[in-house]
Amino acid sequence: MKLKLLLSLVIISLLATQNVTAETVPLETFFKKPQFAAFQLSPNGKELAALAPVNGRMNVVILDLATRTPRAVTAIKEQDVSNFMWANNDRLLFFMDKDGSESFGIFAVDADGKNSRVLVEPLEMQIKNGRAKIRITNILDLLRDDPNHVLVSSNNRRPSNPDVYRLNIKNGRQKLVERNPGNIAGWFTDWDGNVIGAGYQEGLETGFLYLADRDEDNWVPLIKARFDEPQFSPAGISGDGVNGYVTSNLTPEGEKRDKAGLYRYNFETREFGELVYEHDDVDCCNLIQTRKTRDMIGVTYVVGKPERVYLDERWQRIMESINISLPDTVNTITSVDDEETIGILVSTSSTQPSRYYLYNFEENSLEWLADSRPWIDAEKMAEIKPITFEARDGMTMHGYLTIPNGSDGKNLPMIMHPHGGPWARDGWGFNPQIQFLANRGYAVLQVNFRGSVGFGMNHVQSSWKQWGQNMQHDITDGVKWAINQGVADADRICIYGASYGGYATMAGLTYTPDLYKCGINYVGVTDLPLLFKTAPDAWASGIPMMAIMVGDPKEEKEFLEEWSPSNHADKIKVPVFMAYGLRDPRVHIKHAHIMEDAMEDNNVQFELMVKKDEGHGFRKQENQYDFYGRVESFLAENLNPQVAAQANP
Repeated sequence: MKLKLLLSLVIISLLATQNVTAETVPLETFFKKPQFAAFQLSPNGKELAALAPVNGRMNVVILDLATRTPRAVTAIKEQDVSNFMWANNDRLLFFMDKDGSESFGIFAVDADGKNSRVLVEPLEMQIKNGRAKIRITNILDLLRDDPNHVLVSSNNRRPSNPDVYRLNIKNGRQKLVERNPGNIAGWFTDWDGNVIGAGYQEGLETGFLYLADRDEDNWVPLIKARFDEPQFSPAGISGDGVNGYVTSNLTPEGEKRDKAGLYRYNFETREFGELVYEHDDVDCCNLIQTRKTRDMIGVTYVVGKPERVYLDERWQRIMESINISLPDTVNTITSVDDEETIGILVSTSSTQPSRYYLYNFEENSLEWLADSRPWIDAEKMAEIKPITFEARDGMTMHGYLTIPNGSDGKNLPMIMHPHGGPWARDGWGFNPQIQFLANRGYAVLQVNFRGSVGFGMNHVQSSWKQWGQNMQHDITDGVKWAINQGVADADRICIYGASYGGYATMAGLTYTPDLYKCGINYVGVTDLPLLFKTAPDAWASGIPMMAIMVGDPKEEKEFLEEWSPSNHADKIKVPVFMAYGLRDPRVHIKHAHIMEDAMEDNNVQFELMVKKDEGHGFRKQENQYDFYGRVESFLAENLNPQVAAQANP
């Protein structure tokens, strides 16, 4: 099936053939707000909404597809709109917190910009008993058959156990649908918006309940086990509300499997069906589903680059034709109208920011809509390459290596950039921060150290009580791998990370003090007992598991203190730059001040940046410019990237 490309694509291909120069790209080019982001079609496919800069902040704009006339429907000046969605063809919902509080409110506005209303007020940053209060109302279902309501979950009554409400999108009134008995962590709905399942957690036991009889309110446990034992969890359900899919670390015979597989599952009979998909290297999978089919059409997973496998024959043909026409990018249809006549295609790579197309299903054609960052020249960006290496205990580590564009990749100053979480992972795609560092002459290494999610149970569980130890060894082994490969100059390596990555930065400087020439700690944990003392109230149900995974603050306080970088500032030999948000609900500002005092007491060269209007990471553009400007000068002062530039003219 041959895909028709419209004229605008030809123009793009001509522009992409410009010559490459190894020039320094201005900082603002990487970090200014995208021209457009998050395109979404209205259910009837007549209009297209997106986020775009208005008044210097990201706001909701709409494009009429018949006239191609754009209009702004919000005009927020204080901060960015974080996200939005179509509630129906005439009204949109959008979401904001207050200066990084993470207590997101829900706002509504008509598609013509009228009748704007606060439906759920975002909570100001509040501290109670040393812990931040986080109140979140999430959309569970858009209730397509009810234009005036959506289904939401809200933790307003119980911080870590949300209730379910029917929310009126015109006046904000709520009606209770499901009251949390005290152990439900999340709710599960079918395609018609009915609550049919719930994930629960009691102490160290987790599981899933299925509503077998709505009239009798009969909830049946499908699975229950200690959180560290093999089990399964629902991945999706089909239109009949009975058959669906689970991701499972158990086979149908009850045997453990390290990497989760995707199985068919009957929720009424509680029986496994056939294995749908699995992968040798990673857990499988996230589902690709559409409202029209009310079923799965494919799966997604990530080893190095994102992979999308379409199991539906029609969608296989569609994506094959698109991928043939756009062979150098990862191509994803992210939004479709209800009848699947048109869709939004996002095309991206590690060097190309998101490029948006309108796909016509009947004509099998693509029309270019917009580039998210048209000022970025992909030819001048650095390719992010997946890598693997073996840790000191033989475990395989996956990660990414970025070499500056135009470099021979030898003897470079390097940034080790550990990710946050730590139960998260680094992925592949366009990353302004990585491109900024590469453009300044640095190689960048990202390691999915043990504990990074998606690599199997053994990989995750080998990280327990290993903060500063085996988790840090994986990062250290990654640095030594890069040195042995000839990529990194052993005398010019800096470690820089955020959140847990900030902890890893300080751990690297204290436990391997001769490995790095500098460190950048961005909103990082520095005191492990303090992490427990100041954990937000919404984390309450997860604290018993954290005690197993990190260390018990009651029974193992000395252990946690031993692996707190703030207690080892005397070992730091190199300059440190720290940056924190005063309103951070996750990593309390005390982490900064405890580390600050410890370094002052030990005459460590450091500086601290604190932004009063930010939380866990800087979102406001002016603060990002300030932060990355200091990152740039700090690294240049300590790593001298010009040596590499002169060696690679």
